[in-house]
Amino acid sequence: MKFDLHIHSIYSDGTATVDQIARRAKEMGLKVIAIVDHSLEHRRGITEDKLKRRQMEIEKAKDVYGIEILSGIECGILPDGEIALPNFEFDVVIASIHDIMRTEEYYYRIKECLKKNGDRIHVLGHLHSEMFNCGRDFTQDVEIIDLLLEYDVALEINSLHHAPPIDFLDMCSNKPIKYSIGSDAHTIDRVGDVSWCFEMARRFLKRGKPILNHI
Repeated sequence: MKFDLHIHSIYSDGTATVDQIARRAKEMGLKVIAIVDHSLEHRRGITEDKLKRRQMEIEKAKDVYGIEILSGIECGILPDGEIALPNFEFDVVIASIHDIMRTEEYYYRIKECLKKNGDRIHVLGHLHSEMFNCGRDFTQDVEIIDLLLEYDVALEINSLHHAPPIDFLDMCSNKPIKYSIGSDAHTIDRVGDVSWCFEMARRFLKRGKPILNHI
């Protein structure tokens, strides 16, 4: 089943409305999408008031287009590993790094986030993104994989960032790791651009489990 669980709307820094996203997703043959606008730490992040308005539009679009639309959020990982999560019932919570920093701090934030918020987040977003290149430590990569498994958090395969890199996916190849698929679309033309993601999952995550089976 084709799905895209990382799409931004005008409620944060995307350029498309909920209706436009849903119509495009229907045209692309998607069965499930998630609209995951940035959280409160982002300068254009979604507030509780905007979440209520977005949810009304999501419910209407679900009826019009007959596809499943999940209500999600993408939280930046703060220096202490915490996330800013509005008071709302989310279907999907993604936690991601959105800054360039020292390698050690990058790993510290991610590991602390998984330890502190493993029960509140569903997906670790665009790990080792080309856009936020913070360096690599392969020993700590193994630690992240172990934490994803321990806290049952999915690894996102993200086509915008081409993340995670192939060598990291190869490290996951024999693990029963959950994974999520996301275009990270901020414009309407990228909604459903997930072929690369599914190819990476097919090649490297044969023992993996799509997150849709668990949310």
